[in-house]
Amino acid sequence: MLRYVWDPFIRIFHWSLVAAFAYAFYTHASMWDRQLHAYAGYVAGSLIVARIIWGVISTGYANFHSFPLNPVWALKYFFKLLKGTARHYIGHNPIGSIAIYAMLGLGILTVGSGCIVHNYGWGYIDDSLAKTLHHYVTWTWLGVVVVHVSGVLFESYLHHDNLIWAMITGCKRVCSIEERFNERNTPFPRKKAR
Repeated sequence: MLRYVWDPFIRIFHWSLVAAFAYAFYTHASMWDRQLHAYAGYVAGSLIVARIIWGVISTGYANFHSFPLNPVWALKYFFKLLKGTARHYIGHNPIGSIAIYAMLGLGILTVGSGCIVHNYGWGYIDDSLAKTLHHYVTWTWLGVVVVHVSGVLFESYLHHDNLIWAMITGCKRVCSIEERFNERNTPFPRKKAR
């Protein structure tokens, strides 16, 4: 059975950020494409700000309340993955939650430091520090992206669910027993209506 999980905003945001990040990374060393590199960074920054706003105001699995940042749950989930006993999540699993927050945070740092570098520190900030920060934060962001993609492929294999296709169509595979279990026993508490 399929369940609609990812709304159009999330899917468009996801693939647009992939494109903006990939293009910015591809053009990072080119003097000829410096302005296009900056434009890709501005697009990535705008997308991240829009995603943060959407994470606060949206409902369902896109809302930040549906996947809180909890390193303890992520560690437990990691050991269950190693044992092969990790359960299938409809939304983000605890490790996926950490990856999402890390990519959003690193994206803000990357774009912010890139703006300083591109605009020569606006006359107030030593841009050599910004260049160093931009370089290392960007490579760290790429590392988290690689771990994220590896995790998606591993989870797709482990749970027999094509998570890449789910981010295209918005639908994930769910069985009715598993769905009832997730709704009752999830470590991600839902907000109760007042």
